[in-house]
Amino acid sequence: MLTILITVLGCTQPLPSENVPPSYEDTQDTEAAHEEQGDSGNRTSFSEELTVNIDLETVHVNMLDNQGVRSYTLRSSRLPSETRQFSESDEDPKLRSGNLLTDALFAMAVIETKENSVSQISDAAFSEMVDCECYKTGAEWNWVWTRDIGYAVDLGLKHIDPDRSWNSLWFKTSERKIGGGREIIQDTGTAGSWPVSTDRVVWTRGAMELWRQHRDPLIKEQLVDVLRNTVETDLQYVFDSRDGLYRGETSFLDWRSQTYPQWMIDTPSHIAMSKSLSTNLNHLYTLRALEELTEEHWGSTSLATAIDEHFWTGTHYSSFIATELHAQPVHQQDLLATSLAVLELGTHPEALTQYPHTQYGAPVIHPQQQRIPIYHNRANWPFVSAYALLAARQSNQGTIFETHLNALIQGAALNLSNMENWEVQTGKTWVDDGEYSGPVINSKRQLWSVAGFIGAIVEGVFGIHQSNGEWTANPILPKAWFTANATLQIHGQTFSIGNTHLNDGEITWLQTNDWKDIYAPTVPTVSLILNDDGIIVDPTPLEDGVAFELFKEGTPWNPTTNVPSDTPIESTCYSLQTHFEGYRNRSHPAEPICWWGEGYSNIQSLYMDDITVSGGTYSTTHGRPHYDNWGSADHTITGSFTPTHTGRHFFQVVYGNGSGGLDSGITCAVKWVRIRNASEQIITEKALIMPQLDDWDRWSESNLISFDANNDE
Repeated sequence: MLTILITVLGCTQPLPSENVPPSYEDTQDTEAAHEEQGDSGNRTSFSEELTVNIDLETVHVNMLDNQGVRSYTLRSSRLPSETRQFSESDEDPKLRSGNLLTDALFAMAVIETKENSVSQISDAAFSEMVDCECYKTGAEWNWVWTRDIGYAVDLGLKHIDPDRSWNSLWFKTSERKIGGGREIIQDTGTAGSWPVSTDRVVWTRGAMELWRQHRDPLIKEQLVDVLRNTVETDLQYVFDSRDGLYRGETSFLDWRSQTYPQWMIDTPSHIAMSKSLSTNLNHLYTLRALEELTEEHWGSTSLATAIDEHFWTGTHYSSFIATELHAQPVHQQDLLATSLAVLELGTHPEALTQYPHTQYGAPVIHPQQQRIPIYHNRANWPFVSAYALLAARQSNQGTIFETHLNALIQGAALNLSNMENWEVQTGKTWVDDGEYSGPVINSKRQLWSVAGFIGAIVEGVFGIHQSNGEWTANPILPKAWFTANATLQIHGQTFSIGNTHLNDGEITWLQTNDWKDIYAPTVPTVSLILNDDGIIVDPTPLEDGVAFELFKEGTPWNPTTNVPSDTPIESTCYSLQTHFEGYRNRSHPAEPICWWGEGYSNIQSLYMDDITVSGGTYSTTHGRPHYDNWGSADHTITGSFTPTHTGRHFFQVVYGNGSGGLDSGITCAVKWVRIRNASEQIITEKALIMPQLDDWDRWSESNLISFDANNDE
């Protein structure tokens, strides 16, 4: 229940009742309002006071208006020791929604963009401050990261400070290592970033919005150079021509233990082999942008088709495809990817309809993972809600639009800032749940949250966009927080809202009375048992009350016996997925286990005596023979083998990379492999990816390079 308490003195009329949702109630506040008179008796200032009750918490707003420029004071019962005070300036965008709280929160978002505007930025990786007229990422984050600034400019910063937005984006480009122009920096991601994580192309969203806004020829020239170089590199290193998709972990969801199964986290090369919906949609946006700028063909149409083909499950969009050995979309969804799919593809708007929501928005993943603290797991992120709101607007789904608008307004109001995230069922920035409490990291005025709030109003509600060099509007009237005479002053114009509504549409509410509606089963395991007739595939669910589904070579496999047996002829990989009986939610897949032939006859190993090495220094430290300091451009390793069978093969190396941890860094090792036949013809050439492992004493397997070979060549 939400109650609004209003006192108005000095206004020409009371706030109309249309701004109040049907379940809200109006009563009078007893606090005094303030009014000043000019010498001639004409009103030069007046004040309003508003108290809003949201789920047993209150937010109080005081506004002093001085000739159309307002100062606000906000207090929230959630933060009893804090008072938030700020003032508009003449040049600021100004919202006059008919609801004092909405106006105050929009002004607060504009102010928070200014608070995030800096002349120097810092990061733990640098010993000194770096000069940059940039945006920093939030109150707790003093750097500017590629994906954050890309999404933030796209959502809202382009409307506030285009020059600072471009400075921030340009800071996230660098000279190519091979020379010849600039490309986008991948500065965050798993185990050394690119190419484990490849969502640096989010940058394109912000950059293209600025280009479309100003049509600056110099920016176009810079854009073409940066995008062409970036796309050419990614096509060479992370594009898979077999299915037409790009590799790379989920965009923004890069805290592995929050969203990935543990077996992928422990061996991050699996994440490097995975393919995610959100990242592929950002590659799609980038290809389309390059085609728009150059009028050349870069394959966007084929990529759009491949995305729909491989990620749409028939009921929802899958968040990612796990690995080379189990190329099956996982059951997990994520809201950012789903929203971007609706916006970019437009083929399945029902993907939003079936996604579970709460009154505080929607979780950024579904289902949730068991025994994982709150952060990406069990949380709403306002910038993702902003994209969901825009997707709901585009697909004419009013109830979903209203839900995310309410979440953004309530979250900003109760916390007196645009927070990084909050727990999705309570809207709180901290929920005590023992070792699973959280959100474990949070920040006020998180840049993309601030931008998301601005974008939700400017583009979501008012539909403001550029057309033929002019700013135009296509507004819709929400059921709450706005009246039909609402206006927005921005880009030197005043836009009115009118009476157009979205259709209600449908929404799915998260069922909270049974934990099995919220969580996925624990990730199971699977093992192989060799017997006289072949092998037995032994599934091991880790909890009671689950049913299982087996996979063979990445496709569902339904054996006719309770003890699945198989007699594979070639190397064959198996996996397992479980679900609670009678429930929809499914686990992540088990780590694939493969039959590599009797006695591992289909596997060949090359040891130190079998290879020729140029460069580096031979060493036996860290537990096994290896070459230290190997990897310069002129270093090589060469070896040969004879195939034992005709058909698919995999190449892989065991490596060490202790130059950084699993959480981030920028030192994932990437080398180029060429495989030739006996006639010296190249069978395949691909990137060998060796992510950071945190410790030089740890050894792991690289990604798998697949190729076809003939044993009689």
